[in-house]
Amino acid sequence: MEEEYIKKIKADLSVNFREDEEVLKDILEEVSSIAFDISNMKDTEDNKKKLFPYIKKAVKAEYLARGGEGLQSRGEGSVSNSFEDIIEKLRNDIIKSGLRRIK
Repeated sequence: MEEEYIKKIKADLSVNFREDEEVLKDILEEVSSIAFDISNMKDTEDNKKKLFPYIKKAVKAEYLARGGEGLQSRGEGSVSNSFEDIIEKLRNDIIKSGLRRIK
């Protein structure tokens, strides 16, 4: 199933994917682990499907933000980028969507 998720993320990244699939896999693994911790869900296929849209969004953001860790914003020429705390957004999205289980 991981390969299917990697394919979907690579397709979304399109020209921004730099042919470094191992980096993408590492980010997916890390973000997935955090998402399951936040949601208190068990790591099952059904739960993966429920969380994947949020995980995918966070993985793409982390992948694209590499090199800018710790920055609040960055400006290059006339282009300015603001960086939000990707994991905090993931947490908020999971909770607001009702996917967090109370232990």
